[in-house]
Amino acid sequence: MATPKWSKSKRLWIIQGQRNGIKKSFYSSTPGNKGKREVLDKYDAWAEFGSVKNMTVARCVDLYLEDIAARLGKGITYKTAEQYCRLYVLPALGRCKMNKLTLRDWQALLNNATPQNGHVATFSRKTLQNFRGVLSGLHKFAYVNYYCEAWRGSLYIPQGHPKTERAILQPRDIAKLFEPSDLWYTPAFQIMLLCGLRPGECLGIQENDVRGAVLMISRAVNDDGEITEGKNKNARRAVPLPPLAFEIIENTIARNHAAGFDTPWVFPNGAGDKPSQNTLRKHWKKLQEERGIPGTPYSLRHTFVSIVSSQTHLAEGTIKTLVGHSDNMDTFGTYKHTVAGELEQAAEVINLTFERLKTAEQ
Repeated sequence: MATPKWSKSKRLWIIQGQRNGIKKSFYSSTPGNKGKREVLDKYDAWAEFGSVKNMTVARCVDLYLEDIAARLGKGITYKTAEQYCRLYVLPALGRCKMNKLTLRDWQALLNNATPQNGHVATFSRKTLQNFRGVLSGLHKFAYVNYYCEAWRGSLYIPQGHPKTERAILQPRDIAKLFEPSDLWYTPAFQIMLLCGLRPGECLGIQENDVRGAVLMISRAVNDDGEITEGKNKNARRAVPLPPLAFEIIENTIARNHAAGFDTPWVFPNGAGDKPSQNTLRKHWKKLQEERGIPGTPYSLRHTFVSIVSSQTHLAEGTIKTLVGHSDNMDTFGTYKHTVAGELEQAAEVINLTFERLKTAEQ
């Protein structure tokens, strides 16, 4: 096997190899062991590309991420997989051969995973579930491409990892949220609460998505400012608009027009352009500092589910449909038939509930 050499004159790590009669050199200007590993990884990827038997984990990860990007883009799924692979898979197993690893080797990654930089002692159970999903996805990709054998079993979540407690707004917090505010994205927070929307879904609303008493969720704006179809196939759905929510949207559109914005977005940025997740979070932080409201923007969605589940008589299946957790409704094909029934009733019940909560005593 070729060995990296440090060139003092060129201040480079250099490794030379030959495959099928072709010679090639690889370089890294990073000093120390880090540079040595970098140049070895480059060499391994070239030397073992096309050899199923010798496929390294590092090369398989590259191909796996390329596959995700090609199928789904570089959204949250790609970023999650890239982060876990970079921080936990590659340092431990990057140079190992995919076909030599056993289920026990992959399970050890889950058992030993701890957060970087020592912020907390252990991962939450939800984080480990996400990590397990990445490892299972990587293995499935490798298996269908004949890079490894099937597992004889499945990965499990080790004991001792706490469940993440979701922050829920209390009635006094909800009342504070509906107090007058000069923050540009305050109406967006109110709509997220009243309709159970994810932050990206709320920012993705355009004026033509408001169809009478129904709001069509058909797109989202992610952290990178990219327009996507939403988190999953269930994200595209019809949401009943309680009168309170409809009024907020109408007032927000009027505000945009008064500001001279010619924009399709209901919640554009402060310049009238495509919405910004970063600005949304900054405004939420300011609102928290001003009024002591807990949680994150995503907590508004959790609060919606909690309140509608506990304080209304809506069926569980209806609630799942409202927040995009169920795939048993063809949103675009059936919403016009269900508005007069379940969705209209749901909007009325939700509106009465939040009308009461937004005026709760401090």
